[in-house]
Amino acid sequence: MLSRIKEYALKTNVPIITDAGLLFLKTAISTYKIKDVLEIGTAVGYSALAMASYGCFVDTFERDEEMISQAMIHLDMFDEKKQVKLIPFDALKYTSELRSYDLIFIDAAKAQYEKFFEKYTKYLREDGIVICDNLSFHDLKPENVNRHTRQLLRKIDTFKNYLTMHPDFNTTFFDVGDGMSISQRKLK
Repeated sequence: MLSRIKEYALKTNVPIITDAGLLFLKTAISTYKIKDVLEIGTAVGYSALAMASYGCFVDTFERDEEMISQAMIHLDMFDEKKQVKLIPFDALKYTSELRSYDLIFIDAAKAQYEKFFEKYTKYLREDGIVICDNLSFHDLKPENVNRHTRQLLRKIDTFKNYLTMHPDFNTTFFDVGDGMSISQRKLK
């Protein structure tokens, strides 16, 4: 199932989590005994279905109409146990309440990571974690890219600094996949 979705994503140039990143996610789900996940950034449903296959229930946001259509096709085909709920909405504009989660997985618009983190960590259970993907952003160097990409790299660096300095969370960065982090609430 996942291999078919991965093949589709590669063929259509839809960015999905790397194999190493997916293994990292699977290990974190096992280590932290994750059951309920909020994912920000569904794309074609690859990581949501992977997390469901690890035993999680996943609520996942996607705002792009084409991605919503493809994700729905994949969920209809492969989510027999109905463990994934697609929320076809811009996560930053969403105003309805959500349940609480063991894991918030952020893998959407990189320039908005800090806003996602601030908006959704209120739904994180006391012992829950936040995992962010793409924090290395292909190891691009500012001097080798255009102005728009340089701005994005600056925003990612600013977000990493935000995580490092956050008064309520301890964050560890990992050189896995395209750069990942795990943030966990500090004990009070």
